[in-house]
Amino acid sequence: MWFAYFASILALATLANGFGQGAPQGACKDMTPGHGVPPQSTPAPYVITPSTKAVKAGTPMEVTISGKTASNTIRGLMLQARAGDKIVGTFKVDPNDPLAQPMKCDVQGDTVTHKLHDPKDDKQTVYFTWTPPADLNESIKFR
Repeated sequence: MWFAYFASILALATLANGFGQGAPQGACKDMTPGHGVPPQSTPAPYVITPSTKAVKAGTPMEVTISGKTASNTIRGLMLQARAGDKIVGTFKVDPNDPLAQPMKCDVQGDTVTHKLHDPKDDKQTVYFTWTPPADLNESIKFR
């Protein structure tokens, strides 16, 4: 009896593939979570807003992610700036932020992801500072 109970719990724990510590390195290229849940097919309930529409190479800017409604809180995230398929620039994240942390895909801080946190620390709006490379000449998109 105990063996069956233990084996069932172990099987369920093995199936739980969420990434509470942040996005895995394998998600860097295509930004798909890879935790057994298909990508969302409906419009995102969040908006990414840069502080300026004109990016000046080497000049930091603020990037805001907000839920469209108060109930659209952020629990997990992965944020990158892309020029085509290339990850560009770096993000600065407050080390005391209870929700987010910098991540290294190509270089340290080129991606922001969530970290293990208490659900009470989920937020409706988050802010990050992004610095484009000094030699940036392409258009970028935040994803």
